[in-house]
Amino acid sequence: MNKTLPTLKSNRLLIRPINHNDCYDMYEYAKKDNVGPNAGWSPHKSLDETKNIIMNMINETLADNNIGVFSLVFKENMKMIGTIGLHNYHEKNASASLGYVLSPDYWGRGLMVEAVKTIITFAFDELSIYRLECSHYDFNQQSKRVIEKVGFVFEGISRKNKVLLNGNRCDTQF
Repeated sequence: MNKTLPTLKSNRLLIRPINHNDCYDMYEYAKKDNVGPNAGWSPHKSLDETKNIIMNMINETLADNNIGVFSLVFKENMKMIGTIGLHNYHEKNASASLGYVLSPDYWGRGLMVEAVKTIITFAFDELSIYRLECSHYDFNQQSKRVIEKVGFVFEGISRKNKVLLNGNRCDTQF
């Protein structure tokens, strides 16, 4: 595998490796109560927390079983509006998992579908991934719709396999 992540382009997005300059834009959406909990993480409490998270993402790029995280930059205003990442890479099985988050200010525009389709093409054509997986919490209907729209096939439900931030358990659909 290449040692650096490429910059990809879609119709409305620049999909590039995450960097330290993304911290302000990421913090703007990551501090919101309706973002992180839908994906299993707490809202960011400070800009420093966001900086540390981005540093960890950068340090984990192309390391061990992680391919890496891309920033989603909206071409219209050149603002970083979310991330998309390839994780849980297994070289022998040629498999990986896909995860994403988008600022609520950009929900409902089809941007995440556009980003996911671009990453799917990259994963299969450039990384020779054989199997790409994506899952969502049972209550996250927006993520479910993205998964359906890009053509993932529903395979099953892991019952009560995730403990949420509030201590409740939820199902994960994959």
